[in-house]
Amino acid sequence: MSILRAFFALMLVIVVASCTYQGGLENPVTRKFTWFSYVNGDDIRKVCAGLGADRYRFVYNGIYQRQTRTYDVFFHAGKIKTLVTGEANLRQTSVQDLLGPWRGVSSEILVTDKVLKDIKNSLISSAALQPAPHGLRLYSDKFYWTVAACVDGAFYFNAYLWPSKRWDNMVFDDLLLSLDNTGVKVEEPKRLSPLDIWGSMRDVNPFLLQVGENGLIGFEGG
Repeated sequence: MSILRAFFALMLVIVVASCTYQGGLENPVTRKFTWFSYVNGDDIRKVCAGLGADRYRFVYNGIYQRQTRTYDVFFHAGKIKTLVTGEANLRQTSVQDLLGPWRGVSSEILVTDKVLKDIKNSLISSAALQPAPHGLRLYSDKFYWTVAACVDGAFYFNAYLWPSKRWDNMVFDDLLLSLDNTGVKVEEPKRLSPLDIWGSMRDVNPFLLQVGENGLIGFEGG
C-alpha cells in the first residue's frame, strides 16, 4: 500500500509540474496545459523579489477560441515578446510541423527605455498596482485583460473585464496595441449571444478563471 501511495504521489507531482508554466508558450500543447499558470504569472512571481528589473505580462482574451494576445515585457533586455493565437490556420500545415496551424503569430521587438517607462506609467495609471477585484469571474467566452507584473521587486496581479468602469479607465491596452507588429487585427469587444459564439447551445462550454487576492483562485496568490 505504501508503494501504491508513493506511486500516486509521484504521479501528482508530475502532473502539477507539467501544468506550471516554465516557458514555451508557442507550443500549442504546452500552452493548453500551462495556460492558467501562464496567466497567473507563476514564473514571474517565483523570481520577482530577486529579479533586479521589472517584468510584465499582459494577456488579452478576445473570446479564447477566437483570439488571445499576450505581451511579455522584459525591462532587463529591453524587449517585448508578442503572441497572437486563435482559430487554427490550416495554411500553416506542413509535414515538418504538424502543430503549425495552432502556433499563432509571434513577434519580438526591442524597445527604448522611454517606451518601457511609458508602459510602466500606463500600468500605474490603469490602477494595476491597486488591489485586484477579488471574486471577479473571467469566462473564456468574454473579453478581458489580465496583468501579472513584477514592479520594483513586488508582484501584482490584476484583471479588467469588459464592459466595466475599470475597463474604460484602462490605458495600457492602447499603448501595447500601438507597439504590436504581428499584423493580426484585434478581436474588438462586442456584445454577442452564446449562439453567435458557439454556434449551438449544446456546445456552450466556456472555462473559468476567477480572481483572488493577488492572483487566480486555485493558484499561488489566489
